[in-house]
Amino acid sequence: METGQANDFDFGCSDKATGNRAQTCITGACLTVPIWVALSVKEGMSRHYATTPVHQPFTPIRQVKHKYDQLGIPRRGLWQLQSGLFAVCSRPVAYKCSPLRGPSASDKAGHFEPPFGTGINAHPDIHHGCIWTKQPPQFMKIESTFQTIVTHRLEARCVFDNLAKDEDEDGKAYKAYAHHLARACWYGSRIMLRQTSPEAEGILDFILELHKACNGQWDEFRTRGLDQEHLDCWLEYAATFLSSVGNYFESGDRKGIPNVPPDALRNMAMISPDAARKLEEIIGPMLNPQPASLGYPSDRSQSSYYPGKRITKVECQAISTLMEKHKLAPENTRLHKIEHGETDAENFDIYEILQASAETDPEPRLVDVIDIDERRAKIFLRRGDHVVEMTKICDELSQARLIASTQEQKTAISQLIDSFRTGNYESFRDAHKTWVKDRAPIVEHCMGFLFGYRDPYGARAEWQAAVGIADREETNKMSRLVARSTELIRTLPWAVPGVNDGKGPFEPSELDVPDFAIIHVIANVSSTVWEATNITIDDEDGKRHGVKNMVYGNRMQLNSSPGRPCYYVHPSEADAYMACAHTVRFVGTAIHELIGHGTGKLLSETAPGKYNFDYENPPVSPVTGQPVQTWYKPGESWNSVFGKLAPTVEECRAFLVSSYLADNKEILALFGYDEHSTLTADDFVYYSYLHFGVQGLSALSSFDAEDKVWGGDHDRAQFTILKHLLQDGGGVLRVEHDQEAGTLHVRVDRSKILSHGKPSIGRMLNKIHIWHSTADVKACRPFYESLSVVDGEYEVWRSIVASKPEPKWKFVQPNTFLSADGKVELVEYEATNVEVEIMPFDPLGKFFTLLDPVLFPFAFIVHRFIGNIPELLRGGKRARQLSPTVSIQVIR
Repeated sequence: METGQANDFDFGCSDKATGNRAQTCITGACLTVPIWVALSVKEGMSRHYATTPVHQPFTPIRQVKHKYDQLGIPRRGLWQLQSGLFAVCSRPVAYKCSPLRGPSASDKAGHFEPPFGTGINAHPDIHHGCIWTKQPPQFMKIESTFQTIVTHRLEARCVFDNLAKDEDEDGKAYKAYAHHLARACWYGSRIMLRQTSPEAEGILDFILELHKACNGQWDEFRTRGLDQEHLDCWLEYAATFLSSVGNYFESGDRKGIPNVPPDALRNMAMISPDAARKLEEIIGPMLNPQPASLGYPSDRSQSSYYPGKRITKVECQAISTLMEKHKLAPENTRLHKIEHGETDAENFDIYEILQASAETDPEPRLVDVIDIDERRAKIFLRRGDHVVEMTKICDELSQARLIASTQEQKTAISQLIDSFRTGNYESFRDAHKTWVKDRAPIVEHCMGFLFGYRDPYGARAEWQAAVGIADREETNKMSRLVARSTELIRTLPWAVPGVNDGKGPFEPSELDVPDFAIIHVIANVSSTVWEATNITIDDEDGKRHGVKNMVYGNRMQLNSSPGRPCYYVHPSEADAYMACAHTVRFVGTAIHELIGHGTGKLLSETAPGKYNFDYENPPVSPVTGQPVQTWYKPGESWNSVFGKLAPTVEECRAFLVSSYLADNKEILALFGYDEHSTLTADDFVYYSYLHFGVQGLSALSSFDAEDKVWGGDHDRAQFTILKHLLQDGGGVLRVEHDQEAGTLHVRVDRSKILSHGKPSIGRMLNKIHIWHSTADVKACRPFYESLSVVDGEYEVWRSIVASKPEPKWKFVQPNTFLSADGKVELVEYEATNVEVEIMPFDPLGKFFTLLDPVLFPFAFIVHRFIGNIPELLRGGKRARQLSPTVSIQVIR
């Protein structure tokens, strides 16, 4: 700790300072620019300055927190430094300034404005700016080694090229089929942007306008006076935005903010009038730290599923009940509460259910009039949400239907088109029932409003879509696991010998072997590039139509990428763990998707007086030892009963199934692990338990410590399993915390895995599964929420995890094009920011053909063609590629 005179270097004082509260302004730069972290504390008449050299992105924060503790100052308000290329909002909010510097000619009287402007309210404990009376003293300074976000490429060349042989043998147009499906997927990306934030679509338009105006030559901005670090920061932000399809891309669905000052952004926007106009439309909300996360609308969180006047959980529940009554599915809707003062003459509150569809109505249809929170309310249905995108999606699906290979594919696509055209979600469910019968297709896909992870109420679903090509060789290796799925279900805790073929009363009676495929995705349109997808198709009466399991092989194989950090495994075994972590994750994912999500029967009253179980002699709960007393009532579903808890509890259930079966020697033998393999079966089990602990600790990064909420359903599930094992596992797993070093290491007692670990997992799994099957949310909620609490030592761990983030990943995906002779070509891009930025949205323009003035008034053109590109475009002629080496240009 150094002490200095305030008249030498006055950093962060002024009218905001009250009493002995700390005033902080933590500043950072990007890449290799020198940076400092400065802490100023008003204490009596003196001012102390603590300076910390930055060796890595997060170490300084831990050190500064330590100095706070030494001075007895509350940590509240301390900014969490994230990747140096953009700021991430975590509450409470402070300003993260661009490179720390002294006054310049533009700094009026030596006053340096924070990069977000002065109109945004910072946390009261944090000073709004920096006052420089003289040049800063000679602080200890070093070169920053900020980690950048890692870019990965999803490769599909091998499986795509193999389609040529399949087309010759089968006489089918598999490549063209995949091409049109992929375009349909990507047309939904603007839907995702609208579902993310009000400003997200405008940010996309600004990025694309900059790209168009500079003809993809980003260095042009350097000639216009933009600093290289600001350009790098912008490209990193833009690439991450596009890879994640939105600006809430950080762990826990937190907002990402470009670490670029407004003046630098306006400098860039001067390249064209359109860019300047688009920037002014979004610069405020893009740079504003608030709302910092996704959630129920408030000052600190927002949800674009609920545009208009702020809505409450009570209102969501009331309208959800109404929609169930009128058979209106929530998945493909948003809910708009009319702004105050726009209610009708009768002083009713007005709510509009916005339903995604290509068709529109002249006026919204009145659904019902109800009481909500002691006020009368009219509920209307307005079709045509995302009308332009839904129309384009239907057009592409129509093209795919013409060349589909099987009748199931044609029927399923027709049903999808009907759903997307009319908004009828029953047609979407019918499409899934047909789609699940199309077993082992060469080109696989899933798309639509699928999962409600980002809706704070848990009912409305994000547009998600994927198209992939089956890796039949790898899929065939999994066939033995698929064939033994029923046998494996008989080993789970709720199975009862002699009942329902040994599976017990809490499993469906029909034997339907799941469809399992390893595919290489050529389009994965989602806020998170998942490793796998499971879709189980059940009727309201509990009848199971089938299960589709898709593991994304080209995404999974990236888990073995070298150089990944290993913070939570002791150095003595870190190398061995990292050598097999990819395999452990792959096997766990396969079981998670195939058996975890594929198990379970929902005991239901399917219609008044009709049940899908023996109502007179209900099954005995293995949790209570008594006949079950709860089940799903008519019109109820898993999501409607469990609400926001549903997705995380379901993920927890699937994780627990894969954890429970981790020691199954038959499964391990199927993957080639036994006592004679290089990685023995016993070692595999040991590292699996180590993996449970590592994932549970890593999950803490998505927990919001101030609002006490989880930002990720998967993360929450993994933490609850870790906490349960720590509390109930009899010492099978522990976490070593070195306070001085600020480290956490998971330790596993190999001797207790079978005697303590597996029984503990079985107890938790048994409860979760039975409550899931019997709609017993009253029992499930307190159990699960208590395991979700992060306090005491868990909060200490969380702060350490927050200081050691793994580099975020972004993905470059391939793209398909129609050539002049009608053939489909796959283009793969380099794993760079420029490629990420242009890649995901290529499919949204016309491929090598005319512009699309309705949806996207631009086109991406590959250089090195024959002929004049603008003339080709104006004439509607197709361009011909001469070289696989491409650069991209945007042309109006």
